[in-house]
Amino acid sequence: KSFSEKSRYQLESETFFNLTLVYHFKQTIENFKFWPFWVFYIPAYFDWMYLASRARKFTYFTNLNPIMNNSGTFEVSSGPIYLNFQKKWIPTSFKTSADTNTAALNFLINQYSLEFPLVAKPDNTERGKDVAVIYSIENLTAYCNKSRFKDILIQQFCELEKEASILFYKLPDEVDLKSLLLQRKSFVGPGNGQKTFGELIENNPRIKHRIDILQSRFASCWNQIIPNGESRLIEPIGSHNLGTEFRDARIRISPELTTLLKQWSDQLPGFIMDGLILSLKAENLTKGKDFKIIEVNGVNSEPAHIYEPSHSLLKAYRDIFHHMEITYEISEMNLALGYKTVPLTKFVSIAIRVATL
Repeated sequence: KSFSEKSRYQLESETFFNLTLVYHFKQTIENFKFWPFWVFYIPAYFDWMYLASRARKFTYFTNLNPIMNNSGTFEVSSGPIYLNFQKKWIPTSFKTSADTNTAALNFLINQYSLEFPLVAKPDNTERGKDVAVIYSIENLTAYCNKSRFKDILIQQFCELEKEASILFYKLPDEVDLKSLLLQRKSFVGPGNGQKTFGELIENNPRIKHRIDILQSRFASCWNQIIPNGESRLIEPIGSHNLGTEFRDARIRISPELTTLLKQWSDQLPGFIMDGLILSLKAENLTKGKDFKIIEVNGVNSEPAHIYEPSHSLLKAYRDIFHHMEITYEISEMNLALGYKTVPLTKFVSIAIRVATL
């Protein structure tokens, strides 16, 4: 009997342990949107090697956007790109250096008629690295002086309702819009008049992984009861890792939007594959008004609709591999037109420099 009871206890314990492992594995798979970039893309590295063997060039993808440094993979300055657009389409911006001072920044802010808050970010990085919303001249000076990067881009902060990520391919006779994603900035709430600000964050699966950072940032209101129906902005920067809510909006792709996109992309001669991030009012997505182009990406653009909460890991990899196949095909087309790729030794040198910053 003792042996039988012990065996049953062990069996129940092992069953519980196994179910716990299964549960955590399932949760990990479902939350792939929050995996580190390099982990998520491990399968894509093998696909890249396969495509590179077909192209007989490891850097086959670096000839997609001839007017963009490294086709947009690394070290792309945003300033010259913005100059190609009409002023009404882009946020007011200026470039400064990391060793600037308060007087110089004040002069530039007044010269460009800007007001706080402002967005500050390195001028030649990607994937939102070191982007910050700045609320005072003192904090802006400190941000610049502490930056790891030489050139800093200061931008008007766009407080429009949503952001949209658009991935498209521009071929000689057509514009093919492949991905459209609407981003809703990270909010907590609505409150119910009973739970505190901190409790609402702890119950939000999109932001609870940042609880230590948020508790420090919002220490003054952490234990405050949030009134019924009230929501509060947590993170003004659109990033799924920071809690932004992403919604697949491909159903809203229309002939009007494609025509509008062609009009925008015509301002970028030599661009074949592009990713635009817009700040806009959702209802004006196809009307061509109340929007700002806040970021332009090149070959490192991705089909961002994969970050829709309901999108599965298998579907995400299917879309990534399809995107990579199109990249390969466009590369072959450009190679036939005489566009050169970046030499492997130069590309590796740049990659190491960027990785060590």
